[in-house]
Amino acid sequence: MSAWKQFTTKDVTITPFTADKGFTFTGNEITGSENGINIYSGRNVNYTSSLNIQTGFEYSSSVNSIWNSAKQLYYTNYISSSRGDFVNTGSILPGVTREDDRSIGSIESPLYDNYLQSSLLQERYWATGSEQNTPISTITSISIPTRLYGEKIIPGTFLFSTTTPDYPTGITLKDDGEGNIISGSQDVVIGQIFYSHGMVILTRDARSTNIGKSINSNPTLLGNTTVAFSSSLTIYEQQYKCVILENELGYSLNPSLLTQSIPGDSSEQYYPFVTGSFFEPYITCVGLYNESQQLVAVGKLSFPLPVSQFTDTTVIVNFDV
Repeated sequence: MSAWKQFTTKDVTITPFTADKGFTFTGNEITGSENGINIYSGRNVNYTSSLNIQTGFEYSSSVNSIWNSAKQLYYTNYISSSRGDFVNTGSILPGVTREDDRSIGSIESPLYDNYLQSSLLQERYWATGSEQNTPISTITSISIPTRLYGEKIIPGTFLFSTTTPDYPTGITLKDDGEGNIISGSQDVVIGQIFYSHGMVILTRDARSTNIGKSINSNPTLLGNTTVAFSSSLTIYEQQYKCVILENELGYSLNPSLLTQSIPGDSSEQYYPFVTGSFFEPYITCVGLYNESQQLVAVGKLSFPLPVSQFTDTTVIVNFDV
């Protein structure tokens, strides 16, 4: 038997809730295909230079591309100042006539969105020199795939520890909850984390910016490396209240209720008890359809439920998306 009923707004309840999950990866499982966390080295070298080598593990890219991508996305407003290029304001000095008016001050302002983590003033450092004339022309980029961080990395949960030739005794990096990466040993800002992108960029302190370069050059260093964080994902609980009134769905089209006195006879003759006033069909399954009458969800009852002739029957269907 099948029957159709249209839901009303009061029959449908959608409740969002946030699910959090913590992850800790060590060694080769960090960059393995199952997890796919990538550790890149970015360098300020010419695109055609022989120094523009490939970097990364599961997915690779050139060091020049990593440098320029991070600069374009996150640091274009921080080239001339670690506190950002402030909005410029231009003024007009009135003259005797409109032709005598003079403009004072620049009217051009940065037009880049560098994904600020909060309303607090954030300091970001970016080296502007080249490979030949600056001690810090390298960055480290840690990329966490969407399937791991969901909608965002929960602020205050990121932790990265490793041992490299620059840090033979080890170093621990963590985020401060406001988008900054700080050194656990020195407690100074050495980079930024972009929670909704799953990206960590290390731009300050030559030893820290060389972490990616060291690990890419010697992958065995992953054995002493740990990446930990918590992800956040919003799940929507869908609840559909299927109400059958006492005077509805009292008829069944189940072919097992038909009698066939003559073999091959297809006449619709029901057993006598089916047509009686006390006959109650049973519900075994509820299907949910969209506006195009396409089946999108099926709910199976644990046991057949009779449709009451005296009170309304309600079936609640719950599922998460």
